[in-house]
Amino acid sequence: MQTLSYILSLAGLASMIVASLIKGKNMKTILLFVFLGNMLVATSYLLTGGVNGAVSCYIGGAQTIINYFFDAKKKPLPRWLIVIYAVAFVVLNLMTGFSWLCVLAIVASLTFILCIGQKVGSKYRFWTLVNMVLWCLYDVLSRSFGVLFTHGTQLIFALIGMIIHDRNNK
Repeated sequence: MQTLSYILSLAGLASMIVASLIKGKNMKTILLFVFLGNMLVATSYLLTGGVNGAVSCYIGGAQTIINYFFDAKKKPLPRWLIVIYAVAFVVLNLMTGFSWLCVLAIVASLTFILCIGQKVGSKYRFWTLVNMVLWCLYDVLSRSFGVLFTHGTQLIFALIGMIIHDRNNK
């Protein structure tokens, strides 16, 4: 199972690297890659026992595909939907059992809402950076090292994307 976890994490990583390196004048393409990456990483978490991480990533994948449809129709996300996103992360993470790791997964998940709610790639990359720092901490503490590799590398590529696309933006 550990080997399959690493394979899924690598595939998720490839998808998230592409998302971080797309300039992203609109979010539609970025969101498709984020969706795929979330589904792969969530499954990797399941294989290594990181239940909170898996729940968060599956929810994040569902939220990302919903945001994709709003972006494709050029419609803003309703505030009530963002509230539902936040409540879903909190409730479903708490259902897996309350611990300090659960709290960390919830906080990381809430920053993910900010990532996928952006209108342009530069703001997506900034919030991805914040999100990845939190998930790397979760990965270390939950001993999900396959996913730590994925999140750590994604953090690096978010920085690279910022250097390539965003360094001259104010």
